[in-house]
Amino acid sequence: MAKKLAVGLDIGSSSIKVVSLKEGKGLELQGLDVGLLPPDAVVDGAIQNFTAVVEKLKDLWKVNKFKVKDVALSVSGNSVIIKKISLPEMTPEELDNSIQWEAEQYIPFDINDVNVDVEILNPKAGQGQMDVLLVAAKKDIIADYVSAAQEAGLRPVVVDVDSFCIQNMFEVNYGFPPGETIALIDVGSAVININVIHDGVTSFTRDINMGGQMLTEEIQKQFNVSFEEAEHYKTGGDGNFSNSSIAREVAKLSERVSETLVTEIQRSLDFFAATTINADISRIYLSGGASQLPHLVRSLERRLEVPVEYVNPFKNIAIDPKRFDADLVSRTGPMAAVAVGLALRRFRDK
Repeated sequence: MAKKLAVGLDIGSSSIKVVSLKEGKGLELQGLDVGLLPPDAVVDGAIQNFTAVVEKLKDLWKVNKFKVKDVALSVSGNSVIIKKISLPEMTPEELDNSIQWEAEQYIPFDINDVNVDVEILNPKAGQGQMDVLLVAAKKDIIADYVSAAQEAGLRPVVVDVDSFCIQNMFEVNYGFPPGETIALIDVGSAVININVIHDGVTSFTRDINMGGQMLTEEIQKQFNVSFEEAEHYKTGGDGNFSNSSIAREVAKLSERVSETLVTEIQRSLDFFAATTINADISRIYLSGGASQLPHLVRSLERRLEVPVEYVNPFKNIAIDPKRFDADLVSRTGPMAAVAVGLALRRFRDK
């Protein structure tokens, strides 16, 4: 009998997103929630305030009355290396046996400090070579995420990487256009994940260590306010806020931060274009909480001259309107992309 799906648990820099799905004739949404974390609870992908994360996890399980304890987690940022490499043709068994040694040349960390995984992208890339995707993640970061979940009474059964979660989410909801190159860009609070996919296969990935938090920090500096107040301004304040001079200043800051983020995204995609054939990206799909920064979509479309649209991670997932408020689901959508990708996973998945 197939194992039940795990609950997708995305522990980000500013919040924890949980998604629970059920399989029947198709996929159906069972649970969805976002729990805000205090500032600096997670910094550069590492858990700094262990207690806050554990308490928030317990809280989310209690409030949502989740029965399933199996969870799928993911990591990204500085602690993860993803590289597409060419190796001599070999069987999957031979690859498993030699990957530690092969990986050592490509990873800037001590090989004993990382968990390494590998996927064959093209077994016959020509001239006796094959294309392989190499993924390495720091053991200590994974151990922190796993222990936080365990401490909250949960059972981590899968650890994935943000970029691939988004790829799985996209495949289920949209499918990959044959022969086309698309970019999936997730703009989080502290990290931007880029995954360029050609004909359904990853061609290029990069994590950029910046995100929506930049705007919060700029607002804090400009107005000399606390993190919480800055977040309040960033998300539009209250009823009287929109016409105020502060709102106009925040809009200017937002535009500046959006341009900075777009410049970094453009650099990465220019590098991809300069080093790849089939580099013409036909469309960009955006996700992540900070992807909703005003000006970001416009700036991306203008600078990259490619159509940009928000991804809907629930496009092919049935949602019972009696149980879930449609407004809440659509507001949470961009933030939930990684968690939906994780919620598609099972115990002992590769």
